[in-house]
Amino acid sequence: MRLTGKHAHVVIVHLHRVKLDANRDLAEGAQGDAEAALAWQDFHRFLTDAKSAVNQRNPGGLYIDLHGHGHTIQRLELGYLLGSEELRQPDDSLDSRSTYEEVSSIRTLSVRSPLSFAELLRGPSSLGALLEAEGFPAVPSHATPDPGDEEYFAGGFNTVMHGCRGGGTICGVQIESNRIGVRDTEGNRAAFAASLGRVINQYLELHYGVDITP
Repeated sequence: MRLTGKHAHVVIVHLHRVKLDANRDLAEGAQGDAEAALAWQDFHRFLTDAKSAVNQRNPGGLYIDLHGHGHTIQRLELGYLLGSEELRQPDDSLDSRSTYEEVSSIRTLSVRSPLSFAELLRGPSSLGALLEAEGFPAVPSHATPDPGDEEYFAGGFNTVMHGCRGGGTICGVQIESNRIGVRDTEGNRAAFAASLGRVINQYLELHYGVDITP
């Protein structure tokens, strides 16, 4: 709001993960509990309604599924539904085989973009590169194109459901945030939130042509 005068759609699960896992399908996420099932349905309905509202006003949008990870390496993990093995492929392989683009959560954006698929994933104007420029190491990015053999979250149920893997104009990414320097103090959380807001604005302007200046 302070940056653009506009509001993002924010949907937050306040239930502990032992009560509800909204990043799984209904059967696994609610474990047969009626109240958990209702919360699961509400969460995904709110997301669907938010996407509909964005589509009414804009040519596309960006869905972010924000989590925290406990992996050893302190960096942001950006999940586009491509695993470590896929990301270890060279750029020309990612670009020459349409399978990679087709199963990703930025499929529609990549088809419409003048940039190659590999550039969108980890080029100089990729989400990871923009976050790196704000001082937050990220993978994949221009500096770190793949996670190597380290632990890495590629994206889950929500990114499949609400990204553009199956079509639509709203693409998505799962952001798994590290603890140290991002989530460990109130000040770091505020700094990361401010940086992420700036990066999202840049990303929408660069890749969607959306002018979100006040």
